[in-house]
Amino acid sequence: MMNPPHHLLTLRAPRHTVSTTPDSRTSVAARRASLCICIALAVPTAAQLDGADLASACDDCHGTGGRSEKPDIPSIAGFSEFAIMDLMQTYRDGLREGRRMERADGTETDMVEVSRAITDEELEAVALHYAGKTWMPHAQPFDSRRAQRGEAVHRVKCAKCHIEGGSIPEADLAILAGQWRDYLTSQFQAFDDKTRRMVPKMESKYESLSDADKQALVEFYVSAGGQP
Repeated sequence: MMNPPHHLLTLRAPRHTVSTTPDSRTSVAARRASLCICIALAVPTAAQLDGADLASACDDCHGTGGRSEKPDIPSIAGFSEFAIMDLMQTYRDGLREGRRMERADGTETDMVEVSRAITDEELEAVALHYAGKTWMPHAQPFDSRRAQRGEAVHRVKCAKCHIEGGSIPEADLAILAGQWRDYLTSQFQAFDDKTRRMVPKMESKYESLSDADKQALVEFYVSAGGQP
């Protein structure tokens, strides 16, 4: 939970001397307790926020309801609440670079700016909104031979965390199966360029992959959406 807004905590010191009799101390304690309650009520919880309304700004890039129509931007509908919050935290922490994107109103932003502008409560509300959606894989052409190789590579290198072919939200990771090819390819490149960091347990396995392995993995994940 985030700290209450700063302006609610800025209290002026009393100009007069406060009595320290038992009755006055009780009165002061009661006022402080009342103030704490007011502050707590002033900070909206995720359940009180309209996740769909907050997410409308995200839809400019990620598509209506989180299903992207732009091949270089991921669909996020159906991701688990934890996965979305964790991915946003990587931007907040500077573990990923954000690409400049144009909003519907013509202004530009990137995911680093977005992640740092949103409150924890707002982020949770947005995450809950998208988690309530159903993942819909994208149908794209794919190389079936490479996809078969990719399935074998995934089974050995990736399946422990990205369970069931990277297809289910219960893994609490980004869903890979049926994601856009262009986006997947860009993320492999980001890992190669060190502009997106990996957790240690992933890094050791990723470093052992050949370029052909990576291409095969992309084809495997793309194949989950079927041919168009």
